[in-house]
Amino acid sequence: MLRAGYRVLDLGCRPGSWLQYALSVVGPHGAVVGIDRDALPKPIAGVRVLQGDIFTTPDAELLGPLAAFDVVLSDMAPNISGIEVSDQARMMHLVELAAEFASKCLKPGGSLLVKLFQGRGFDEYVRDLRAGFARVTLRKPKASRARSREVYALATGWKGEK
Repeated sequence: MLRAGYRVLDLGCRPGSWLQYALSVVGPHGAVVGIDRDALPKPIAGVRVLQGDIFTTPDAELLGPLAAFDVVLSDMAPNISGIEVSDQARMMHLVELAAEFASKCLKPGGSLLVKLFQGRGFDEYVRDLRAGFARVTLRKPKASRARSREVYALATGWKGEK
């Protein structure tokens, strides 16, 4: 998914671990940009971080001339309330927003990696990803608890259409 020289955008990048990992892979000829509502705990040399809310800040203000990324990452998750229906709805809203944002800034052939929860809206979301990407793979992280509904969807081969 990540290669030397790639341009990577991390949505909801705080605290910065994906930024650090992406930078280590793309190297000096790549570019890593993160967007988050909150500032990072400490700056990461070689990474550009934009402070803003992707829900309310105009795309042009956040991305400007930065569009055309090879990879968009979203490890965003809502603040969990413990009310499953509400938590699922908020998570699906986040991943739908991530996919919409990616559709505006991914290069053709690019990739989207999103964290999501299995539950209501999950199957439809994966179906929508499959319509816009050549391949969609689902993975459950080894670090995730067995009972957790958390999975990652890796969508590759952006077709350049929604």
